[in-house]
Amino acid sequence: MDESAPNSVPNALERVALFVRRPAAILTMGIWAAAEAVVLPIVPDVGLCLLVLAAPRRAVLLFAAVVIGAIVGTLVLAALAQQAPDAARALLLSIPAIDPGLLASADQTLARDGVAGFAQLGPGAPLKVYTVEWLAQGGDIAGLLVGTVLNRITRIGPALIVAAVIGQLAGRWLRRHSRLTLAAYAAFWILVYVAYFTGSV
Repeated sequence: MDESAPNSVPNALERVALFVRRPAAILTMGIWAAAEAVVLPIVPDVGLCLLVLAAPRRAVLLFAAVVIGAIVGTLVLAALAQQAPDAARALLLSIPAIDPGLLASADQTLARDGVAGFAQLGPGAPLKVYTVEWLAQGGDIAGLLVGTVLNRITRIGPALIVAAVIGQLAGRWLRRHSRLTLAAYAAFWILVYVAYFTGSV
């Protein structure tokens, strides 16, 4: 059934597209990315890819907000890690799915690869883990900032491109089947996080 007939009330996905045009969308993604870089366990991809599916032409602007937010959050966590490294590690270990083994793995990656170790394709340690481990190894802030941008590009970039391409090529179909689109999108992320929090990925 067509959910976007002429002169009808905008459906859910169309309302998302309308939201993307507002400054609040940029602010929301920036705050989400900053919070995730410090303590939030839910990645900004969840919101970002939905917004990009609804409004693919805003992908670059939305991604810029995510990168800037991640930098801000990383600097906040870096300040804590420099002043109270034990408290920073305790904070990380209080977050679901982060354990000492994950910290040790990130530490080994950074020791081996340096800044390039921040690059990440697919599942892996959250950015905040790399932040704390980088500073624990004596890494500098300049390298941390480069690593943060590299991490966001390599970890979020591919999903962003896929969402933008789907939104551009199949946007009309997605809007016509708004409920199905949103249900499938929500189900995907629920499955991802059930697997993540239970240690299946």
